[in-house]
Amino acid sequence: MIEKFKNIFQGLDRAHGVTIVGESNGDGNKINGKSFVKREPVTDNLWQKHLNGQDSLGVIPINDNNKCKWGCIDIDSYAGFDHKKLINKIKQFNLPLIVFRSKSGGAHVFLFTENYVSASLMQDKLNEIRSVLGYGGSEVFPKQRELKSKDDTGNFLNLPYFNCSQTTRYAFLESGEAASIESFFELYERYKQQDISTIEIKRPETPYSDGPPCIELMAQNKIGEGGRNNALFHYGVYAKSKWPENWKTKLILFNESAMAQPLSDIEVNIITKQHEKKDWGYKCNDQPMCSLCDKKLCKSRKFGIGQEITFPNLTDLQVVALEEPYYYMNVDGDRLYLDSAKHLTNQSLFQEECVKQLRFNPPTLKTNDWKKLTNILLENAEVTEPAEGTGTKDILRNYLEDYCVNRIQKDDFEDLKNGGTYTKEGYHYFVFDNFFHNYLSRKHWKVPYQRTSQMLKDNLNCGTKRVGKHKLSVFIVSRFDKKEETYKPKTFKKDNY
Repeated sequence: MIEKFKNIFQGLDRAHGVTIVGESNGDGNKINGKSFVKREPVTDNLWQKHLNGQDSLGVIPINDNNKCKWGCIDIDSYAGFDHKKLINKIKQFNLPLIVFRSKSGGAHVFLFTENYVSASLMQDKLNEIRSVLGYGGSEVFPKQRELKSKDDTGNFLNLPYFNCSQTTRYAFLESGEAASIESFFELYERYKQQDISTIEIKRPETPYSDGPPCIELMAQNKIGEGGRNNALFHYGVYAKSKWPENWKTKLILFNESAMAQPLSDIEVNIITKQHEKKDWGYKCNDQPMCSLCDKKLCKSRKFGIGQEITFPNLTDLQVVALEEPYYYMNVDGDRLYLDSAKHLTNQSLFQEECVKQLRFNPPTLKTNDWKKLTNILLENAEVTEPAEGTGTKDILRNYLEDYCVNRIQKDDFEDLKNGGTYTKEGYHYFVFDNFFHNYLSRKHWKVPYQRTSQMLKDNLNCGTKRVGKHKLSVFIVSRFDKKEETYKPKTFKKDNY
């Protein structure tokens, strides 16, 4: 059972997700908890503990080759979500998807492949699918098209079938009933795909097929209360572009045909006057449009957003916990690396990094809007430990060893004021000022002077001492063993020539 489950949900093997479940707030909403990435291999023991109900396992779908064997649409709805309705909608579009109940009561909609496919292909296909299903605002896993480095871990998803014999995270049969793990294996064999690029998202041809995809879907499914005014305003932008002479008539007709209950004449008139005064842009970030969005398809359509510059969707901030932390985040599904907090406090620096790494220059938000956005990202950020050997303390130790072993060796204490180190009786002696200003500064070391001094004392067991006839203040540390490298000449056989 473990091997079957493991083969289906394989992902990044050098790290995994851990979630410590908190208490429910009692209103039927999501249970609070703490999530973090653990930089340890995904062992058979972890898979076993997950299925046994001991420790829940989170797997990162994208591997170091930027490929994956599964993807998921995470539908965050918690109170009384109708899974059977979703299953029927998936059937309507004839999509090879399996619906699971998530740990919060929402839905995880999985697409499985027999062999590895590129993460970008999986992401694009699921973005298309979530749009036609009406969940354009839901998260898609993998969240990254690529990992930026061996230090980057991406984002994990909590797997189904935790405590598999009594699980609440089960797959649904087509009937809407819960599937045992054995029944899920049968579903998997039936729905796994050889080539997801061939999956067709059959959108019905409509009078609006040259405009934003969300308008097609709104007209098809009828717009309910709560989103009608936004939807009609949004449609007005499309109508003015396509029918500049009679867009007002088209606005009235859309209100009558696309609304579950049409807006009043007064409300239609208000929206008409708004469009008479000026030309507006699409309201892509507002409901119900954002739940039906397919940005890639929209850009390709004659009256879609085209080359209109819209602010990207910033999600999933990861903080690598160092003295001077660095960050990863997703920008419309692309991975962005930020080496300093300044890129979050200074919008211009953030834009510069987008230009360098993503070849895209986002529009500028108002100062308060930028602060609100970054505060939300920071509040929900996932904190992760740095990769082994890359922590601030590790780096400082390596720098100190290099300085003590490989730099100029002095003949006595009196010469130390000019830099370098003096080694005697199992100890290295050095002047901290010279180490910090003449060595660390050239390495672009970012930890402040006082904090670096304290790190040497607390973490590397450095002491201080006054030496020589002039009582020079120095740092003292146990001698580092000099690494001796031996060269082994290669021997060639005749066949090598």
